[in-house]
Amino acid sequence: MNRRAILLCLLLGAAFLLGGCQKPVPNDKAPNEHGVPDAALTEFSFTESSSYFKRVQGYEFRSEEGKNTVYFLMANEEEPYPVPVDEAWVDTLTGFISQYGMLAWDGFSGSDSTLLDGTHFNVNFSFADGTAVHASGYGKFPSGYGAASSAIDAHFIRLLPEDMRDW
Repeated sequence: MNRRAILLCLLLGAAFLLGGCQKPVPNDKAPNEHGVPDAALTEFSFTESSSYFKRVQGYEFRSEEGKNTVYFLMANEEEPYPVPVDEAWVDTLTGFISQYGMLAWDGFSGSDSTLLDGTHFNVNFSFADGTAVHASGYGKFPSGYGAASSAIDAHFIRLLPEDMRDW
């Protein structure tokens, strides 16, 4: 009986210690109260491909020389389609990074070799302080990916004229 109590205490102690561990913030930058670096989002790119045809193949956001622009990578088009965006739009995108825990995706590279026809994704973003996240996968996704991808899709797609939104 004494051995059980000792074993239980050891297990509870280990669980307590492991529960308090956190993944380090990328690039050793301290996040603000919203869970993202206290610096401006400077770049964001998102692509997703699968067996079904999508007119919009991917999105890019860039903040350059005080201007914020989204670029749509359209199927069968050589040049991206640019759309200027305001700070409120960028703040919402930054909020998705926080809401869906996307900083923790850094370094994710999952692949399901048993799939013959799956979904591939690639996400890259960076902040002015040097914090950067790179994640990709084929048939495997980081935690929160489904909800994050839906929110990001909707946020970007609403910038396009309705006649360009067809998948």
